[in-house]
Amino acid sequence: MFTRKISVLIVSMGLVLCASCGGGGGGGAAPAPTPTPPPNPMALPITADNAQDITEVVLESVIATIDIVDFADVVGLPALGSSNQGIAKLTVRDIYIQITSCDTGEVTVTWNDADDNLELSTGDTLDADFDMCFLADSGTTLDGAVSFTNIVVVGEPEFVTPWRLAMTFSFDNLTGMDSSGTSIIDGSLNVDIASDDNVVIELSVSTPALTAQDSGMSVTLSDYLLTQLINVSTSEQRISADGTLTSTELEGSVSFETQQDFVIFGDDNPSSGQMLIADANSSVLVTVLDNLSVQLEIDLDRDGTIDQTIVVTWTELDVD
Repeated sequence: MFTRKISVLIVSMGLVLCASCGGGGGGGAAPAPTPTPPPNPMALPITADNAQDITEVVLESVIATIDIVDFADVVGLPALGSSNQGIAKLTVRDIYIQITSCDTGEVTVTWNDADDNLELSTGDTLDADFDMCFLADSGTTLDGAVSFTNIVVVGEPEFVTPWRLAMTFSFDNLTGMDSSGTSIIDGSLNVDIASDDNVVIELSVSTPALTAQDSGMSVTLSDYLLTQLINVSTSEQRISADGTLTSTELEGSVSFETQQDFVIFGDDNPSSGQMLIADANSSVLVTVLDNLSVQLEIDLDRDGTIDQTIVVTWTELDVD
């Protein structure tokens, strides 16, 4: 079930409201000047003061794209990491039971079974239009639309090797509302999952542009590609992500490029990996020292010289 936030972590920023004008005798006082808002600590360029927060936003955005794949749970599609692992074939009946289970509200589903085989197969398309669809189990209400196109199915995913499952998720102002707030996602996401032996599973997630909004803030990923290799026998994961992130929090854009794959064992923090995050005038090189700590090397003017180095723990970095 799709229960996680679809936007990245939003850092609260205080806003100073205009003071009301006071009255007085003798014709009244002049209007009070509008207070100057405090500086945004997240705004670019990258400095020692905001490097940690900017790193958090980038890494949270990468994690969010993996989480979005869990949306396939809503329609019963066998996505990596979902609760539906082990489904070899999906019938139209299975999918309709999954997607039409609103407790209140409704969802309209349009299924194009291209080869009339009553199973999810190459060339099929699926469109779902949610109208305040409340899911009691998760306490989430969905509104807006999502479509699944460019579907490719090879073999029987997770059963008969080699197998492959690929599709494009297209979100049209898909809105998720729960007790923590409202998130909106718009854009597309290409997902490709495959395995030759059911030991090593390959996942790629890409998008030309995907925007998430939450509490008036927005984050856009563009020219984005994530690759993930999972070794089921050793529980090792290797993740690489490159792209551009534009954020109202940052008041601008940063590019990010994985220099060395992030290596993760089981549910632990990454134990190694390196990523360069940069805007036009500054950068931070993020190096995983071990599963406990991360080093941030800040170049204030991108002259190739590290001006400041900070070491933080994964707990302090606060990346979910």
